[in-house]
Amino acid sequence: ITGDGWEVSLTNFMIPSGSSSDGNEWLYCVSLVFRKPRVSIQSKRSRKYLSEQEIELECVNKLVSDEGVSQSRSDMNQEFQSPLVETESDGVKSRKMIVSSEPSEFNRKLQEQRWSQSVDSSSDVIVGLAVVSDRNETYRMRETLSTVFSDFCRKNLCQPLVDILGNFSNSCVEETCLQSILEPYLSFTAAKWVDRPIRDQGLQFSEISGTQLMQSLPAVPLALLFVTILLEQKVVLASSRRGMLMAASDAIMQLLKPLQWKHLLVPLVPESMMNDLVHYPAPFILGIPTDEKKSAEILSSLPDDVTLVDLDVGRVMLASKFVHDDSSASDGPGAAAGALRSQVLFLAESLGGIVGGAVDDSWASDSPLQIIPHDNNNKVDDFVSIRNICHDFILELLSGVHSCCLWIEEKCVEECTNGNEPAIVFDEKRFLSIKSLRSEGLNLSLFQDKQVDVSRSEFCLGVDKFDLILDAFLRTQSLSNYISHGGKQSMMFW
Repeated sequence: ITGDGWEVSLTNFMIPSGSSSDGNEWLYCVSLVFRKPRVSIQSKRSRKYLSEQEIELECVNKLVSDEGVSQSRSDMNQEFQSPLVETESDGVKSRKMIVSSEPSEFNRKLQEQRWSQSVDSSSDVIVGLAVVSDRNETYRMRETLSTVFSDFCRKNLCQPLVDILGNFSNSCVEETCLQSILEPYLSFTAAKWVDRPIRDQGLQFSEISGTQLMQSLPAVPLALLFVTILLEQKVVLASSRRGMLMAASDAIMQLLKPLQWKHLLVPLVPESMMNDLVHYPAPFILGIPTDEKKSAEILSSLPDDVTLVDLDVGRVMLASKFVHDDSSASDGPGAAAGALRSQVLFLAESLGGIVGGAVDDSWASDSPLQIIPHDNNNKVDDFVSIRNICHDFILELLSGVHSCCLWIEEKCVEECTNGNEPAIVFDEKRFLSIKSLRSEGLNLSLFQDKQVDVSRSEFCLGVDKFDLILDAFLRTQSLSNYISHGGKQSMMFW
């Protein structure tokens, strides 16, 4: 909350693109949102220290043209050159912004009346700015909006930027004005990435997302979340920080590699869809913000087969019923459920010990307006260590999978017009036998990969202790997808 009573949030989120023809299923977004509650105590306190005249001096009262501004902003300077300048005319000081072309209508509306003074204060006032891309440029977009905020909102005051954004509520202002305002900030942040591939931004964002997830969950709950997602259960991520929901969703996808989540994924669920989606019959990962009106009621009455992950408190409440429960067990429907749940908890405890030994024990929440703390490089390295542990665990789990597959394809004697659809048969008994032998150290690959770490042997799951987990894993869509993408040459074929 700033000195003039505005609540500020810088939030990352994703929305479906509506078209996957170009390979991009998501639109990546970052929003900078200002909200002033109907009763603002903080605002009243700030007036003791800043007068209306002092606040007015911080506000931008005009956008002025500078023909050379576009050229000067395109240079790859190390330090940001603010387009905001302070001028003085006839002893009166004012703050102006240099833009590539002067917008007459925008200036006229800006000087008529401040938007923050014209809106109805009897209800909450909300204004914001969002940047959208069809590629994962979240890191750059977040840095852009963070730079905009820090440049406009000096002395802990948001009114200068709020009035600029609110002025766009007038339909008569120039459409190109917003581009002119953001141009210097976009150019500055783009200069850092101009010589690097776009995927580097995605990797940078993924590491930061992983760091935020790691700081929100201790080692054992983090391991429990990983195992739960690996077995494709229904998971709800809950947090009052919307950016944390997207970060956690992205980090989980990183931990699952080389497997892929093939079920419903909604990092930020709209309030109108919450009740319907938590009763979705198939596995899902949903992000529910806890500050919505319906959130408390929905989170307190989740179905029995939904696992709740509270990212603000740092705990995972495991579902009492699993998606892959075998209700036909001889000891009754609840026996298999309890046994599988016990195995999951035991595995998470063991895996959490390995994770906890590789990273710092401390954990904390993230700062919403911070791109990444300057002293957080060690935390990023810690997440890389966790990602490597999960990667080794999954590789060990997948060991021997292709040797259990049989590719069956019918060969046409005559030329086929539609082609033949091959079938893949998986030998589950052979797979479980391999897992049993590997847990005893009696099964090794014929051709050893030089990059394989011998420490992976500690991740071997024996059938005697983890039979239900292995059986549940065999039913996952991610394993089916992994096998089907392995290709004919990776397995026996007939």
